[in-house]
Order: sequence, then C-alpha cells, then structure tokens
Amino acid sequence: MTNSLTSPRTAAPLTLALLVFAFALANYTQDMALLSLTPPPTDANPNPGPDVTPDRVFSLYLSAYTAWAALILLIPAYVFVWFQSRYQSWLAFWAASYVAYVVHLYISAFWFFEGDFTAMTTSSRVSAFWPGMVILVWWGVDVLIGLALATGRWVTIQRVIVHLLVFVLFVGGSAVKGETTTIQLMGWAFFGAGVGAMVVYVVNRRKAA
Repeated sequence: MTNSLTSPRTAAPLTLALLVFAFALANYTQDMALLSLTPPPTDANPNPGPDVTPDRVFSLYLSAYTAWAALILLIPAYVFVWFQSRYQSWLAFWAASYVAYVVHLYISAFWFFEGDFTAMTTSSRVSAFWPGMVILVWWGVDVLIGLALATGRWVTIQRVIVHLLVFVLFVGGSAVKGETTTIQLMGWAFFGAGVGAMVVYVVNRRKAA
C-alpha cells in the first residue's frame, strides 16, 4: 500500500498538487463565467446586484477551487477514520485537508473579502461564518491530538463530533448548495464515501460479534 494513492506518504504531495492546480485552474477559468458574480439572493435582498469587481474575479475562483481541494482530500480521510489499521492514512489526509481548508479560508477572507470582517459576516456568499470558525479551531486541535497519538474516551467523543461537523459543512456547501454540477457531484461522492465506509464498518463489527 505504500505506493497507492491512499498511502500516508501521498497526502502531502497530493495536497500541494491540488493547490497548485487550483491556482492554475482559477487563472484559466476566471474569464469563463463559470461562477456567478452575483451573491445568492436572500429574503432581505431577493435581487442582489454583482458584488465582484474585476480585480477580485480570480480570488473568487481560487476560493472555490481550494475548497474543492479540501473536499477531495476529505474523501479518503472519511473512509479511513473507521478503521484503526489505517490510522496513519486517516491522519495524513485529515491533516492535509485541514491545510487546504486553511488556505481556502485565508484566500476567501484576505483576498476576496480583503479583510473586511463586516462583509464576511453579512454576505450571502458565506452561509456559515461562525460555524466555519469553530470548525477551523476544532479541526486543527484534533489534528494536533492525532499527531500526539492521544487516545481515550474524550478523544474519541470530540473526534466523532468534529467529523460530523465537518461532514455537514462540506456536504451542505457542495452537494446541497454547490454552484456548479461538478462540485455537487463531488459533494455527493464525498457523502457516499463517508456513509459507505460507515456501513462497511458496522457490518464488519456485527460479523465479528
């Protein structure tokens, strides 16, 4: 398994490759009108106007594609989290996806929104600002706990909760609210992989009982 795509050694170079590809893809597609320059409508503003100036189009696309990178890296993490024998693979991809998520948030906050906190918290482009901040901290803490090889009941409990939170955040942002068919399909693939791995785990546990 050391040469497979799901080897722990693969996570770091794959993350770098995905982030580099995200930059290249954003540069290539920014003039193709694949993403809307108008934020999603709300009850208060059912017909919003464009909120993206020409100098921020690239950062809009890059923000989206780095989120896609984080989602791709989460798929093996959510498969391996159920199997103790693949702990190192789970941790590698869990940490790698976190890095991509941090890059995504940084680009969104400081490139697209240009550090405007009010815009970040009021724009309809951001559907879960505070939950996202909670996840940013908690996910990072769990990565550190994983690197420390800490175990115990409370470690397991908090890990289950943070995995559920991340799962809901990414499925909601991709499969449910994804702007393009591509990200919607990626979201459902993530959903299927996570649920499928859980089903396999439960079936194996019952067989072993």
